[in-house]
Amino acid sequence: MNKSAIRAFGIAIFLVGALLALSSRFDVNIGLPTKEAGNLQQVEQLQDKLNKANQEIASLKGQLKPVHTTEETSTTDSDEQAVEETNGDVTKLTLQLYSGITPYIVAQKLEDGGIITNSVEMELLLANAKYARSLQIGSYEVNSSMSLEEIAKLITGKKQ
Repeated sequence: MNKSAIRAFGIAIFLVGALLALSSRFDVNIGLPTKEAGNLQQVEQLQDKLNKANQEIASLKGQLKPVHTTEETSTTDSDEQAVEETNGDVTKLTLQLYSGITPYIVAQKLEDGGIITNSVEMELLLANAKYARSLQIGSYEVNSSMSLEEIAKLITGKKQ
């Protein structure tokens, strides 16, 4: 074999590789076999599964609507525990404060427990220089008849 034949063969291989790369990059069909038939079958199977799942979800939602049960649920976390008792209009709550708790979290817990109506006011009060960085770790009994100031003094250990 002479040098020019080898060079021509190398150039031809390079051009074929470039053509294949460009065709795959620009998604041009140059007569190569494709997996389209297999993919269509898989798509149809997945569509059937999706339709069945949607029908099952709809039937479960339909079954869920007639059931009207009210259950009290309580969640217990290793770091915090809130216990609510309602006597007339006064709501009582056991508030657990742990290391690293922020005024925002304390205010949210009090609002979620029904002790206060606006968590932002409590958060701002606890962020005040008088109470800032003074939250004391422990368990506190608070109720909805207490004022924001009384709650803040109780959980920060300030004199009343």
